[in-house]
Amino acid sequence: MKPKRVQIVAVACLLATAQIAAADNALTLHVNETRIQIEPRDSGRTQVNLPSLDLSLRTSFVCPAAGSAESVTMSIADTHERFGAENISDVAVLEATISVPAQQIAPVSLAGFCTKGDGPNESELLLPGIATAQVSLRCRSEELGSSMHYASAVVPLTVICLSIENQESSVDK
Repeated sequence: MKPKRVQIVAVACLLATAQIAAADNALTLHVNETRIQIEPRDSGRTQVNLPSLDLSLRTSFVCPAAGSAESVTMSIADTHERFGAENISDVAVLEATISVPAQQIAPVSLAGFCTKGDGPNESELLLPGIATAQVSLRCRSEELGSSMHYASAVVPLTVICLSIENQESSVDK
């Protein structure tokens, strides 16, 4: 390859990278922490199947080059929610709750947390990334045509151990 051709290819690669970095600014995703309660388990059992989860997501978006948003799709595990242009034409921030059925997220390991007969247990445990949420944005502009933008974020979950003390205090509330 000739030296000029190598320089041109290098510049083209840098420009492509710059467009991707700029595209990342078009879309952000935030997943709110979800909380579940579990009963104390036998001490030998470390894996816990999660119940159905209602997960709250917030995405902000803007289409580049004076484009318009055609659709936004949010997904977690095998569950997704699609919002068409009629739902997002006049908004830049979209909030949604996605209900993920039980068994769509793998069991979590809670070794030593919320077990029977092991003395006092911690009452809460934060699991910072039990799954990943994704969002995609489809834009259309006369200048760029159709474009797709993606973002993802981890799904945080706090597990609350329903010890006898916690059960009594939650009944009093």
